[in-house]
Amino acid sequence: MRLGEFDWVPTLPYNVGDEAAEFERSFVAQFKRAVLSNNHPTLNHLVVLLRASYIRLSLPVRIRLCQVIYELILHESLDLTLLWDCCTTLTDILLKDESITPRELTLDWFGLYKLIKAEVFPKAWHHNPLTRNSKCSFLVGLAQAANKFFDPAAAGDVLQELLPQVQFNSYDWQSAVLQLLYLFLPSSRLEPNDGARAGAKEIKRVEDWLPTIFSLWSFNMNTGSYNAYLMKIVTLLIIEHKGHLRLTTEQLRLVFATGLQLLNLPLDRSTTPLPRSFSTALGGTSIIYRLPKNGSLPVGEDKAATFARFIVFTLQDDSPGGTLLQFEQLVQMIEPFYHPSNSGSWSGILARFLRQISKELLNRSREEAKEDTEVLPSARLPRNIRRRFVISIRTLAMMLLFSKGEELVSLSHSTLKYLAEVEPDLIFRPLLDTLYTAIDAVTETHRVISAIRALAKLASTLSNFELYPEGAQHVAPLLTLILPGIDVNDPTKAFFSLSFIADICANGVVLEELPVDGDVPIPAMSSGAPSEAAGDTSAEEAVPETDMEEIEWMVRSSTAQFETWIDQYFHRVFMLTDNMSFNLDGTNGMVSFADIKLYMVTARATRLVMFQCSERYHPMIARLVTNYVNSVTSLPALDGVCCIVREFASAIPESACKNLLPLCCERIKEEVSNGVGSVPSLSKRSTTHSETTLIWYASILSSLSERLCASHILRYKGQIVSTINLLLDKCLSRHVYKLGCTMLGGLLSALAAIYPDSSDNCRSVPKRVWADPEFHKAHFRHWGKHVPVSESLEALEWHVPSAEDREAILELVRVLIVPRVSQLNKMIDELSAKQEHSNTEKVQLHSLLSALTYGLRGISTAIPPPEAHIDAEGLPDHIAGIDSTSGIPSLFRLDGQVPAGYAFTDRKGDGYKEIEGVRESIGQVALRAMEHMAKSNEDNVAIIKKLIILAEAFLCYYGTDRNTYDSNKRARQSGIDSFAIDYSTCVIPRYYAVRCAMTIHEARMLRNSHFIQINQLHHDLSSQLAHFCLSQYSEVRSYAVNVIRNVFYTIPKVKFPLIPVFLNELEDNGSSDPERMTGAVNALNVGPIRNLCRSDWSYLSKVALVLCRAQHEDKPTVKKLIRDLALWLAIFVAPPLPVQEMQTRTIELVNGLGDDVDSRMAAMIGADHEKRIEYVDTAMKEERGFINGLIAIIRDAGTTWRFAAIAGSYLNQLNAVYSPIDPHMASTFADYLTSDLLLFRETAAINLTRLLSKIRKRSKNNCPGISVNERRVILDTSEHQNNHIFRKQSYMDLCERALANYASSSSSSSEMPEPFIDNPAWGWFAWPREVKAYAPPPPGEAMAYDRIDPESQEAYDAVKQVVFAEGKWDRIAKLFSLESSRAPESDVIGLNRTFLYTELFALFDLPLLETAWPSFDRLARDFENPFSQRAAAEFIGGLLRGSKHWAKASLQKLWDKVIPLLTVVLANLRPDSIHFWQRGLHFALARRDPRRFLPLLKLLIYGRPFDPHAETPFVEAAKLDFLRTLLATWDWRIVSTIIASKPRLFEALAHPYEQVRVSVGGVMSTLCSLEFSVAYAQANVAIEDLARYGSTGCDYSYWEGTQRTRGLIERIGSQITEWKADHVPSNEGASEFSRGSKTLLDFLLSFFAYSSRRLAIKSLSLVLPLVASLQEWHDDEDIASTAKGLFHFYAQILCTPQLSESVVADILGLLKDPTSTRHLIAQMLPLLYILTFTNRFTLSQEMHTRIVDTTVQFMGHDHVEVRQVASAALTGMIKCASSNVIFDIRRAFSAKLTKRLPRLRNGRQPKNPAAYSKLIPTRHAGVLGLSCLVLAFPYTIPDWMPEVLVQLAECIDDPNPIQATIQRTFAEFRRTHMDTWHEDRKRFASNQLEILTDMLVSPCYYA
Repeated sequence: MRLGEFDWVPTLPYNVGDEAAEFERSFVAQFKRAVLSNNHPTLNHLVVLLRASYIRLSLPVRIRLCQVIYELILHESLDLTLLWDCCTTLTDILLKDESITPRELTLDWFGLYKLIKAEVFPKAWHHNPLTRNSKCSFLVGLAQAANKFFDPAAAGDVLQELLPQVQFNSYDWQSAVLQLLYLFLPSSRLEPNDGARAGAKEIKRVEDWLPTIFSLWSFNMNTGSYNAYLMKIVTLLIIEHKGHLRLTTEQLRLVFATGLQLLNLPLDRSTTPLPRSFSTALGGTSIIYRLPKNGSLPVGEDKAATFARFIVFTLQDDSPGGTLLQFEQLVQMIEPFYHPSNSGSWSGILARFLRQISKELLNRSREEAKEDTEVLPSARLPRNIRRRFVISIRTLAMMLLFSKGEELVSLSHSTLKYLAEVEPDLIFRPLLDTLYTAIDAVTETHRVISAIRALAKLASTLSNFELYPEGAQHVAPLLTLILPGIDVNDPTKAFFSLSFIADICANGVVLEELPVDGDVPIPAMSSGAPSEAAGDTSAEEAVPETDMEEIEWMVRSSTAQFETWIDQYFHRVFMLTDNMSFNLDGTNGMVSFADIKLYMVTARATRLVMFQCSERYHPMIARLVTNYVNSVTSLPALDGVCCIVREFASAIPESACKNLLPLCCERIKEEVSNGVGSVPSLSKRSTTHSETTLIWYASILSSLSERLCASHILRYKGQIVSTINLLLDKCLSRHVYKLGCTMLGGLLSALAAIYPDSSDNCRSVPKRVWADPEFHKAHFRHWGKHVPVSESLEALEWHVPSAEDREAILELVRVLIVPRVSQLNKMIDELSAKQEHSNTEKVQLHSLLSALTYGLRGISTAIPPPEAHIDAEGLPDHIAGIDSTSGIPSLFRLDGQVPAGYAFTDRKGDGYKEIEGVRESIGQVALRAMEHMAKSNEDNVAIIKKLIILAEAFLCYYGTDRNTYDSNKRARQSGIDSFAIDYSTCVIPRYYAVRCAMTIHEARMLRNSHFIQINQLHHDLSSQLAHFCLSQYSEVRSYAVNVIRNVFYTIPKVKFPLIPVFLNELEDNGSSDPERMTGAVNALNVGPIRNLCRSDWSYLSKVALVLCRAQHEDKPTVKKLIRDLALWLAIFVAPPLPVQEMQTRTIELVNGLGDDVDSRMAAMIGADHEKRIEYVDTAMKEERGFINGLIAIIRDAGTTWRFAAIAGSYLNQLNAVYSPIDPHMASTFADYLTSDLLLFRETAAINLTRLLSKIRKRSKNNCPGISVNERRVILDTSEHQNNHIFRKQSYMDLCERALANYASSSSSSSEMPEPFIDNPAWGWFAWPREVKAYAPPPPGEAMAYDRIDPESQEAYDAVKQVVFAEGKWDRIAKLFSLESSRAPESDVIGLNRTFLYTELFALFDLPLLETAWPSFDRLARDFENPFSQRAAAEFIGGLLRGSKHWAKASLQKLWDKVIPLLTVVLANLRPDSIHFWQRGLHFALARRDPRRFLPLLKLLIYGRPFDPHAETPFVEAAKLDFLRTLLATWDWRIVSTIIASKPRLFEALAHPYEQVRVSVGGVMSTLCSLEFSVAYAQANVAIEDLARYGSTGCDYSYWEGTQRTRGLIERIGSQITEWKADHVPSNEGASEFSRGSKTLLDFLLSFFAYSSRRLAIKSLSLVLPLVASLQEWHDDEDIASTAKGLFHFYAQILCTPQLSESVVADILGLLKDPTSTRHLIAQMLPLLYILTFTNRFTLSQEMHTRIVDTTVQFMGHDHVEVRQVASAALTGMIKCASSNVIFDIRRAFSAKLTKRLPRLRNGRQPKNPAAYSKLIPTRHAGVLGLSCLVLAFPYTIPDWMPEVLVQLAECIDDPNPIQATIQRTFAEFRRTHMDTWHEDRKRFASNQLEILTDMLVSPCYYA
């Protein structure tokens, strides 16, 4: 559980009682009451409260609450806000509460699955785009969190549900199906006794069904998202099974191959990248099914992160084929891509991958280190394996350390941080060497900054003596080394340097010199100690032995530097503050965030240094700070100086008071007596030079008063009070008297508040430990040693107001505040009689207001707020009234205030009454002043702003307010992210623990402000604030709106009477003021009012209607503010939910909470239920009025289109599935289908579609015996196993037989007994248990919806009256055929209109067709106008889709109209209209049984057969395109039908027109690939069968196609080969060979874009020599480039083991073919390398050997270009090779250099020219081979490389091409090793280095 504000309660200095038990009783009672009474507002607040405080509840109660909330989500009607809160709260609990395990809590998967499925595949009546994405998002988040709590015995049920939905020939919804598998396949382990669990129909172990998951892996290859989801499933199983599940080597190989592909590495810059995703022939069709964006659920996670998680949690041992060896191989392959000089788009992915691996390794190590871990002992990671794994990661992380990109550097630091927490010695030893060198660098700034950032990131780990003792000896040297980083000229470097210092001190490092005894100990030599020779990683893998005696001596020695370091540190900080020329109050312009961060880290570092240093250094620090304060009086440096003084006063208060306080008081008195500050001025910053000294010392004194504790203040009280009086009474300069006010506030706050003692609150150990002499003798042993929060705070000392403090508070109030209240009252009386105020009067008024504001804040902790008592009956109303999103913490009590340790707690005491009276008098005088200023002085902005702040302090500030609390909390958490905290143990540095305790104390005070007694004064002040929100001055408005937001959060009730005030300003009353309207909109836009409108219909309708009418103001900025607020509210608008009876299961679960419901509780529940019903009735009335108001706005001719659109968006949201259908709204939408404005027409179409779909839905549900219900049948596949419809080939041939019967029938009434099955996925992989089917159409013309829901009848009649009106469809046709708002060339139809036609014809049937047909018939026959064609295509698409349930006679009449029209249309198609008809038909046919459209099929397949010899190429190509439309729509169910028609595709192989050839190739490839299907009878049969194939299941990628497919491809290849033999080059045009080759290439390329890549691989192998030869066809460059692109795709495909072996064997056979030319070999070798790299983990070792041997053979080829290409390929293969293979390669190529070439001088010829010529290729091959070894490791120096480089250098005198090869090799070596040469040169012997230097250093001209 992550440490939060309320997960633990420290020992507070006041009695809190048994709050947890009381809270549990109260919370459970109110939760039961809210649930059982259907009180959703109260329930909403309680659920949000639970998120912050549930950890205080007992475990059984938490578990039962989780069950109740889950049941509410699944089975109860919740509005969107409550659903969101329930989901997010439950998600947080399930993810973070580690005490709740699957043993205690089991959740039902199916209910949540149905909810998510309804969002993924929504029906028309359920579809709401505005809310759908957010709803889907939090439901998916809940599913991810709940997965481990699903019953593992239900895995079989999940697979039975989802596997039948798998259909990988169509890709639009497959991402969603895979994501659903990931979300709902139970990840927890099936216990041995879980077989007896109820609820699962079939119990299946994970080992039974995991092969099925791996079988799915083989369907689609090289698609990132597809593979990522499957990897997520496997990874989640591995993690949750806690070592009980181990993958086989085959499974690991497949996952690693997938992970390598996910890293997106560039293998060859000349390679065309393979498409990473699929699409259908039409593309983007998921929108037709209303799927989420891109067809995917919002399951967001970095793909590389999943792979990283998989690697870490499958890591077990170093067995062959295991994860460790696979990962080390992966590291070797990807290592070059990590180098800074080799960056690109892949760099971020690789860096995040590395960071995630290290993070997961740390998580796993911590989990396995726990005493109660559930991980099997045998599955825990051995230390030696972990160290070996860390070494592999370290290599890559160190490369990233000095990258050029900011993100990469940050990720490398995080990686090293996590690794250092796991194995610190493996990280720090090489890292510190690198960092020492980098920080010393002068010229490489980026290396210095990166090194300092790395130190700052790793500071807490480096200084953790228990974790890494050796690190302690580096602390002092690094502190010294990093001091120059505090550089005024480099803020970034200064920030990270100070962060390092702060984190070192926060981690417990004590800055104190320790005595050193004797000389350095001599380490004992152990004969068994591992060797630490350079490069010997085996030595590092061994667990190191630590010599603690030597380490302690070194640490003690290093502490001698601390005293000097402290002195230098303060001088550096003083220099930095001198140059902080910015003002943190922002008065001189905007302050950058970087400046603020630097200021904060300076304060934190200085504070920690002072607290963590020994008292012996305090005098030195006091002297340094005092001298600095006295030596500088530069106002630009003031903020920085005050920062140091504040920390000085906190850490060393005695010295601060003694050295600075009297000095400041004396200097202030001297300056004021000289008249400084007496000039009246309201300027925020002093511009008078004479005031510099006064401001300087007053600021110092103010900073002191902020941090001094009460004891020191009492000692110097007289001096401070007299100084405050002096500044407030004598000074009229705003900057000066403001400092007096801050002193006043700080003085009172220090006396009245409760806070940790300043001498104890920042030290790393409690005061008693710090005072122990034994601690200081060896304090380094405590460095980094932290304890749980509760333990570290046990001895925390707090300041609690004493009697003396309380008396001092009363005295100060009487002396400093009460007189000024009287002065202010008197001054208001005087000013009220004047027309104008002098400047002095304004300043005096401002001074008094400032003093009262700070004084009021100072006494805010003196007394608790006046408490409002709430009885049990009224508590739900109170809870519901609190803004649930306000962020106000609710601590351990629901009905009142909690103890918070105020100074005066006795409400009847004199002190309490006196302070309360003073507060009340301040409020009264503030009200008088506000009324006065509002009446006659609204132009005095400065005073009004101060009044607003004073009112805020009175209304909101009771020890703290919401803004102050949030700001303090963020500041206290600053820097905690630098510590790798294990939040499950709540162990954090004490520095942060103390601040968390203070945050909890403040949260209690903030909590109490919710329970204050409101009186008239509160309302009056709020009303005045509302008045200032409407001011003419923007500065005043801004202040007032911010304050009123805080007031509404603190006192929710005061907002209700003010909302009408703001709404009135937006009404069109004839005298609107844009400034007042701006203020009103901003006030309505504050969170409390917006949240109120979201939950309360009485306000929502009023606010929304006013906003929709507020169009009378012409100012654009005002209109934009109004529109933005209105549209924001529209997102959350939802009709009120009717109160429904609660499910029995929910009631049972709720009753199990707490005590039984007694009679009193039952009475309260009944009363609440009645109130809820009354509220819902009222809300429904408001809704009806709201709808009428919105309709009136839309129908108003004066409404602008923007505001009418806003009104329409509200109506769209109100058109929910459960809300009543308003007839007026229905007729309005129907009328506006023919609006002149496009936006109105679109809005009307969308909303009318939903209304009609709701009528259909309700009629089907509420009308028994309705005709449409009689046509649906449910088939049980287990009972119909022998039915031919459920057999693979029979089902595929079903449409073919039906079409044959239909075509041969004399009448169109042929019988068709088989039911229609619309789902295209069912039966492709497996059949579900139950199949929803539809009976054939009944005879006659009976309407499907022959009965209408009675409640919807009126709306139905209203729409019917409009759509059947005379001339309506003529108008619709005309307007809908206007030019689209899209680009003219866009081929997208309007789906909103098409959906509308679907609903209209589904509901109104044939009569509507008779009415509308003439209008659209005319449009369809307008062939010249593409927009008319688009409108007609939309109409026909919607008509055909809407006729799903029509009767037989009605359908016949439909076809009698449609078929003749389509015949004419298809004969007259044009290029600009064909896509409209394709998409219109695709819309009509999608997810429908093809047998529903037999007349259309007859027309498209037989009525218009393709003629390859026709002279109308566009018409013939269009015929093929429509066949592709059928295939894209119905895929495997229509293939046999089209094949049976025997299209003459082969005859068009060499068609003269490219358009036809492309279409022919596409149709052929689609026909071939769609013949594939699996077709198991049921999912359980599939699971059992696939398990027989082994751990990875069946390899579906190795599908060769049907016999017909193979015969077709071979026939094409033979024909093209014949044409090639007869080919004669000619200039008269392309030959048959050229055209046929292009068709073949299009055919093969189509597999990669639209179809099955598995078939592409096997198809290409059938014509591999032919296609390979086309790469060098120079007569037609298009053929050559396309063939090359095809092979690039071919090489990048991720293959399964079986298929990859086959593919590589085919290529090797081609390379070894004697007929292969050298050009062909040069083309194929790079692709062989890419294929080898991509499939490194799937190819066997034997195949790798064959590949390398073949490549090595080509290194000795006769032609130089082949040898060079082979060497490039071999270089890449070496990156994937093992050390044994590298050794063999090195030995083989070294042998080729044993025989030297004879040296030829003066141009002499060799004695044996033949032998000489033969030896040159041999030696060139040897040189190339050794060069491959060098170039394969561009950034490292393996042990064998020095010798290889020497061998190459010895051949430098050989002739070209040998010499040129060597020169290029050494040039590349120099380039890649330039940055690290100072380290790399250490790997060479002196003689080797001498030879290498000669090769690398360029010769000098003068040498």
